Parts: sequence; structure tokens; C-alpha cells
Amino acid sequence: MINLSKFPLRLKELMDEREINAPTLARETGTDRTNITRYLNGERTPRFKTLVNIAEYFNCSADYLLGLSDYSNDGAVFLPVPPFGERLKYVIKFCNFTQYRLQREKHFAGSVLYGWLSGKKLPSAENLAELAKALDCSVDFLIGRES
Repeated sequence: MINLSKFPLRLKELMDEREINAPTLARETGTDRTNITRYLNGERTPRFKTLVNIAEYFNCSADYLLGLSDYSNDGAVFLPVPPFGERLKYVIKFCNFTQYRLQREKHFAGSVLYGWLSGKKLPSAENLAELAKALDCSVDFLIGRES
């Protein structure tokens, strides 16, 4: 299991740098203030869209935000995020994997993969981190912010 315990610290640091509070970040990223508070308290990690919105708001790497990298890529130009199902199909092929191999070797349930690949469901931050690790790529590459 991936450890995302640095996420609250990174989020707080980025908020302090911008001198913003939870209500402001919530408004700017289209999420609820209580969710931001839960993220800061380490009670929860963001869902897919909120993670992308926060990373875009701070113009930082999602991997940095989640504590998976020590480099924020501050000032980098990130690509617009394509539909996740399409991107996941591309990344699986790019990384020389198959859905079956992800299920068998990396223990992702077939129904979960189907939901992601069909675009009917989006992965959580934890699942994104696990999937990126399984495919040996960054979260930003996985979601299409990096080419």
C-alpha cells in the first residue's frame, strides 16, 4: 500500500505559500470546505477531480502533492487532463501491460479496471498512486498531465 501521509503537509505548505485558507481553496477548486479541512487533518485524500483541480490551482505535480516526489515541477506547463478511461488504455499499452496482467500480477479487480477503462468510474488518489506504481510511471503521466 502506498503511503500518502505527506499529502496534508504538502497541501498546508502550498496554502501557506499562497497565503490562502481552506474556504478560499475550496472555492477555487470547486470542493467543499470541510473536505479541505479533512485533507489538512489527514482524515481523507481527494478524489480524482479534486486532486487534479488542486494540482492545477497550485501549478504543481500531482506526485509532489501526494508526497510521491520531492519535486514540485513549479512553473512547469502541464497538459490538460483527458478522459481517464482513454488515458488509462493508452498508458497500459505504452507500459507494455495488459488488463489481465494488471489483474493477475498487481491485484486490481477486473470490475474496478473495467469501471476506470469504460469511464464510468474514476480512481481515488490512493488508487492512482497504486496504479502508477504498478505501471512504473508518475501519477501525472498516468492522468495525462505529462506526455
